Amino acid sequence: DAAFYREHGWYISKKILPDELIDEARYGSERHFAGERDMPMPITTGYADWKPEDGDGFRNCEFVSLQNVQLRKLVEHPLIGAVAAKLTGCPIIRLWDDQLVFKPSDGPQAGSVIGWHTDRAYWMTCTSLNMLTAWVPFHDCPEDRAPLIVIDGSHRSSGVSTLRSFKEQNLEELSAEFTVDGAPFTRVPMVMEQGQVSFHHCRAVHGSDVNRSDLPRLSLSIHLQDGDNRYRVYRNEQGAPWHLVHDDLCRTTEDGVPDYTDPEAFPVLWSEEPGRVGDSGDTTTARAGGAHPPAAQQ
Repeated sequence: DAAFYREHGWYISKKILPDELIDEARYGSERHFAGERDMPMPITTGYADWKPEDGDGFRNCEFVSLQNVQLRKLVEHPLIGAVAAKLTGCPIIRLWDDQLVFKPSDGPQAGSVIGWHTDRAYWMTCTSLNMLTAWVPFHDCPEDRAPLIVIDGSHRSSGVSTLRSFKEQNLEELSAEFTVDGAPFTRVPMVMEQGQVSFHHCRAVHGSDVNRSDLPRLSLSIHLQDGDNRYRVYRNEQGAPWHLVHDDLCRTTEDGVPDYTDPEAFPVLWSEEPGRVGDSGDTTTARAGGAHPPAAQQ
């Protein structure tokens, strides 16, 4: 499985999440959409957080596990971090951020296409190329229910690290802009049953289409960093250094730069090293953490 992930840039697990956990997460998402918050965010702007007054249709909420206990429980499930560690070969997996997305079955779907992009393109202040995303649908997700679509092998292509077309709505038009190793690319929809989880590399090109089924689509993307990830200076086209909200929410190193190993902002979700999990002094090896990180925003 790890060799397949390295070759193709994606992996679909067996059913690793119990139905009861998904049911709790679905309930937590309903509470979040209704405006209920268990933990206040230390910031109020700079991240997507759909509210009822925003109207019907596509919904996008970021950092929900920092605000909702049921969704945090899902993020902290040990098998998510454990599989990520096995796929990447990295002994430590930390939370980076997360994203709750709702696509309606009918009615307004403006903005519900997720354009081809790479996660790496939005994380350019990170040194690691081992970062990855776990995608969790809260129900069975056949091909007509807008599953995540990954371009097979695209993580090995040059030039994809700066592909930032998340908000573009025309997938076909965007498709003409890139190939995989000079050859036509292959789309792979992450068709799954409830309880399965897909994982994709931070350089893998991916997106999703409108929901064509008669049921709504609800999912959580859990963005993960490995233990070796550190901050680096990255400058935009005008030469100005990038600044992420993550940088405001974590401590700084002795050199005065953001510390992406800060356990308060980016808790360890899985570790194969003693004493590295959570923030409670737990020295158990290879288990999930229970830290309550503050907000962060890419």
